[in-house]
Amino acid sequence: MADSPIVELIVPDLEELMDRFFSSSRDDLGKMQSALDAMDFETLIRLGHTAKGTGYGYGFRGMGDIGVKLEDAAKDRNENGVRTQLERMTYYLDNVKVEFGE
Repeated sequence: MADSPIVELIVPDLEELMDRFFSSSRDDLGKMQSALDAMDFETLIRLGHTAKGTGYGYGFRGMGDIGVKLEDAAKDRNENGVRTQLERMTYYLDNVKVEFGE
């Protein structure tokens, strides 16, 4: 994965929602892994779409980008592609740093 830090600039109005955002994102990541284990691509499509919308909506561009690729891989029923995106999502959530500003 990338050695450079992952920094996302988030509007200050969302600061109080960050704990819930990260908790929910980690819960969804667990659901994604379970769906992959079950080869449930429909659930992966839905969760990828959610990650895309939530990521972009909150200003987490990297998460939104991963969500797009996850959704596409799930639509293609590409198990390895989905696995790669879940690894990227895990890395992202473990390493992203939030800076608040406009």
